[in-house]
Amino acid sequence: MESGGVATVRAPRKRWVWPLRVALTAAAAAAAVIGVVAVENIGTVDDSGKGYSTVGLPFPKPASAAEVLTNAAWAAAHREWTDPRPDQFMYNEARELRNEKAYERDHPNGYIRIGHTRTITSQQWKRIDAEVMATNESGQLEVFRKGGNVTWGQLNYDELKRLDTPAKVIAWDGLDKAFGVRMDALLGQYVLPPKVEAAFYGALAQGKDVRLNPDAINIDGRPALGLGRVEEGYIAQELLFDPVSYRLIGERMVAIADHHNTDERGNDDFTPKGAILRQVIYTKAIIVDNVGDTQ
Repeated sequence: MESGGVATVRAPRKRWVWPLRVALTAAAAAAAVIGVVAVENIGTVDDSGKGYSTVGLPFPKPASAAEVLTNAAWAAAHREWTDPRPDQFMYNEARELRNEKAYERDHPNGYIRIGHTRTITSQQWKRIDAEVMATNESGQLEVFRKGGNVTWGQLNYDELKRLDTPAKVIAWDGLDKAFGVRMDALLGQYVLPPKVEAAFYGALAQGKDVRLNPDAINIDGRPALGLGRVEEGYIAQELLFDPVSYRLIGERMVAIADHHNTDERGNDDFTPKGAILRQVIYTKAIIVDNVGDTQ
């Protein structure tokens, strides 16, 4: 349906802002952005169903967050790509693990109770020229068109296309912008050109205190590599990568220690070690022609 208000997308309670303002050496920048080469052996497939090789990864057995991110940059740079037209759409689809409705209503900030959850599928279409956006959560399609009092925050795609080296990403991150930009949200909610995605990973690889969790589990129970930082002393906020293809597949927040927090009424809000506070899997990120297209 069409909506006449300001377009807003449900925001989670917390999200991690990836720290991009870091020093970058010329050698690291050169290593992080890898040119696209011909595919010789099909090792996995991208969202369009096209295969690409994982042979030649910089680090076949990465032992650190920086090495995983370098592999992710390599994999991103090998995706096939055609620049989209202004009238085409970025289509992003994700599945989020949430508590059952009744519990979520009474405990909106509670951690996820395994065995008492539901999975929400969300879809979003953002036109490249930022003139149209559409969302679909729980089967309700809403289409927003700019004009009058309808607006939303969307980064300029032509500007994003120019961020094809880690140094450019870092410089851009330091600029004033019309609205706040969360780097984890950008990576999960935009469909970026391969060299741009690789440049973001190259910049992240230079960050300090980025933690590698080789035993993260995604929403389907399959293994993932978690890369993140510890916030508030007990929450690891992680981006999730496929351990074979090194593609970004989601994000999560998990407690790495028991934590007691006393609320304003004096109640003890206890979060046990291992509790998941947020878990999202990115299931599709492609360019499509129209709202409603998913292929």
